[in-house]
Amino acid sequence: MAGRVTDEAETPQDAAPARKSRLAVDLTIYTAARLLAVAVPAGLLIMIDTPVLVAFAVALVLGLGLSLVLLRPLRAKVAVGIDEYTARRRAARQELEAQLRGEDRPRGSSAP
Repeated sequence: MAGRVTDEAETPQDAAPARKSRLAVDLTIYTAARLLAVAVPAGLLIMIDTPVLVAFAVALVLGLGLSLVLLRPLRAKVAVGIDEYTARRRAARQELEAQLRGEDRPRGSSAP
């Protein structure tokens, strides 16, 4: 069966890893951007001979404000990705629970 070819269309479960990896990419980019929002001001403050602890304390406050303003679109993409992931997990869990109960459909879904 190694060379078996199927004519089946791609199911939503097959598309889930692509969406999950997109969430991972968005989350990685957002995390790197947040770190840069702290590292850049800290680096600039250290370059002008500010004590290291003071530079990092000020950079944390500045980084928080910068990330709230500058990273809003990326934060929204991550939030949407997390919501989609949560909805898929919830649906899969309901389906599994219905199967374990011996039902054809999860509770709460409309039966024709």
